[in-house]
Amino acid sequence: MKNRQRKLALLLCAVMSLSALVGCGQKEEIAEEVVEDIAIVEAYEPRIGDLKLSGEFIATVNPDESVYIIPKATAEVMEVKVKAGDRVEAGDVLAILDDTMAQLSMRSAQITLDNAQRAYTLSYGDGANLLNDMQTDSNLQKVEDGMEAQQEGYLDAMDSLTRYQDLLAEAQDELANVRKKYDYREDPEEIKDYADSIDRNTMSGAAEYQAAMARYQTAATLDAQWSAKVDGYKQAIDGCEEALEELQDGMNSTYETFSQTATSSAITNGELREEQKKVSQNSISAAQLAVEQAQEGLDTYVITAAIGGVVENVNVKVHDFATASNPAFVISNKDTMVATYYVSEDVRNTFSIGQQIEIEKDGIMYKGEVIEIGGTIDATTGLFKIKASINGDTSAMLSGTKVKITTATYHEENAIIIPYDAVYYDGTQAYVYTVVDGKAKKTNITTGLYDVEEVVVKDGLSKDDIVITTWSAQLREGVTVSVKVEEEQ
Repeated sequence: MKNRQRKLALLLCAVMSLSALVGCGQKEEIAEEVVEDIAIVEAYEPRIGDLKLSGEFIATVNPDESVYIIPKATAEVMEVKVKAGDRVEAGDVLAILDDTMAQLSMRSAQITLDNAQRAYTLSYGDGANLLNDMQTDSNLQKVEDGMEAQQEGYLDAMDSLTRYQDLLAEAQDELANVRKKYDYREDPEEIKDYADSIDRNTMSGAAEYQAAMARYQTAATLDAQWSAKVDGYKQAIDGCEEALEELQDGMNSTYETFSQTATSSAITNGELREEQKKVSQNSISAAQLAVEQAQEGLDTYVITAAIGGVVENVNVKVHDFATASNPAFVISNKDTMVATYYVSEDVRNTFSIGQQIEIEKDGIMYKGEVIEIGGTIDATTGLFKIKASINGDTSAMLSGTKVKITTATYHEENAIIIPYDAVYYDGTQAYVYTVVDGKAKKTNITTGLYDVEEVVVKDGLSKDDIVITTWSAQLREGVTVSVKVEEEQ
């Protein structure tokens, strides 16, 4: 802008001087002599290089990796071991759920495995080898009959236990649904307390009070019904467990009697059938698999961190019912933070993966690079999403905060570039003065990308041309020029 003002000032001075000379009666030859003076100018050899423009954008910062921890089991929360802001490692325990049902399943599976292993030992172990040499089975048959009766009783008790376990699970689900439906945590009295807090002196308050009390009465009735069922089923399960323990003790005693009887009895048919042995082995394998599955089920009642990072949210409390429909925790890995911002299609097309950016947050500068360029328009903003990684220590950055992004947008590479002030315009036609055989030549050009200092020439110049970069009052087509060439540093 200063160069342009200087050019205009010099032109005005030259015109005024010429007018003064003519006005004072000087001859026309004198004016012509002034115009034909040599123009002393500076010139510039076009450089071949890159020209880039920078843009600024507002971005939102978030961790590159965030994980929602969803409970795998529906149960009451017994303990919460972390709070928002805590740093955890992968595998750390976050919360513990009530695993009563899982413990029962585990115990049942273990009992079944123990029985299968005992049966195999009695049929095909050292005692069984002695049985093959025995000759009588009268006493043995009585013991076997007693064993069968005990096993039938044990299976009946197991069926009862399983049935009550299923009923308990259903009752607990129904109780949880009642609490969710009528919006209270543990006791319907919470609704009544809320109703008592309503101002009933207004019509709307009175109506709200009546609605709350109706909700309280319904919730109290349903809560009492299902709570009673839960308690009853738990008592039934305890009774089944006691019965199973007594039956197990009796079966252990019977097995010992069986072993002793088998050892002391003479049985002529001691030949073992290989097929029966395989069946027994398969029973043991199936029981072992059931124990492993029960252990896996037991593990689901301990909620652990899937990744290392910072606990962003804790959505459960002690005595809440954890369910798969509600994430219990949110953990973010803040070691890698990303900035997300949105741009128009033409700006999006100037970006490339790996492109360097600068990030400013609270006066602190960070470096980064573009890692993702959206391929479709975001339905909310109508723009294209760009994601960039942030390098360095980002521990001071909070999730969801805003930062300023500065990065190159439009650019020309391997282009002919000249100073912006060397370009003139005749209407919309851009032109420059070049030096040809010691004289100024007006040369039309086509310009491209530009900034306040330089402009790209798309057509009309070559790298070997010499462009006049300073203005002179004598500068015009064909005037003799004295040139000082600026060397590119």
